[in-house]
Amino acid sequence: MIVVVVALVTVGYWWLLRPEPTLASRGDVSRPTVSSPNSIPVTESSAPSPSVASSSPTAPDPRLVAALTELVAEVETTYGAEVGLAATAPNSTTAPVVVGSWTTGHAWSTIKVPLAIAALTRQPVGADAAAAITVSDNAAAQRLWDGLGSGDAAGQAVEVVLAQGGDTTTVVQRTRTRPEYTAFGQTNWSLSSQVQFAANFPTSPAAQTVWALMGNISGSQSWGLGRLPDAHFKGGWGPDNGGYTVRQFGSIAQGEGCVAVAIGTEAATFDTGVAVLNDLADGLAELSDQLPVGPCYQAI
Repeated sequence: MIVVVVALVTVGYWWLLRPEPTLASRGDVSRPTVSSPNSIPVTESSAPSPSVASSSPTAPDPRLVAALTELVAEVETTYGAEVGLAATAPNSTTAPVVVGSWTTGHAWSTIKVPLAIAALTRQPVGADAAAAITVSDNAAAQRLWDGLGSGDAAGQAVEVVLAQGGDTTTVVQRTRTRPEYTAFGQTNWSLSSQVQFAANFPTSPAAQTVWALMGNISGSQSWGLGRLPDAHFKGGWGPDNGGYTVRQFGSIAQGEGCVAVAIGTEAATFDTGVAVLNDLADGLAELSDQLPVGPCYQAI
């Protein structure tokens, strides 16, 4: 009897002094280790981390949505064209504002931005990259594309860059669907995906080079967003559906910060499309105090 009592006392004393199990040792708790985003190589098969995929962006300010909707509706009425606009703050957790009847279409030369980044990442092609961005040279852009390999290889390389900027849904066109135009220019790029890319522009050395080029667009192409001070942007245009698609995306300065924007239209003619984008840019300037502002892109 004495032996049993001593044993029970000993066991109880050990139980009180036992170490608390860590989270890792508990069978009912699982906490995955998340690496720094900069340490994760981005590939065409990369998927968002569970925390990113499960999080929902907050809704934009309804007053801003109403103001931009009114702006776009007025421009649509003026020119009888389909018009679209998307805006968000860089690095924001708030959903972009996307308004208007035109929400997606061929990228045309706007796709030269991620294309130039992909090409510069692989090899020193500064002259062609500069020509493709600042004066929208199609031959230079085609050389950048060809330098990335086959159609599939080139498309995947550009999609990697898009993913680095937060656009994981756009599929780059690999083959020519219209013989007279480049394959990549026929990529379908929505305003919402494009503004997401502008708001989360990659920070690689190649991306920094292209960003600088976007701030040095030829005067002959500096309509639309180019009318606004300190804009970094790229335009694209081409015939579609019996009319003309004209579009731009990038970043505009506002106070101490910047606003990521993407604008586009399918109008009757190229000149009408340019006029539409001019009016949209002027309208954005008038609404500058209501726009979502975030940190401007910084070279590191």
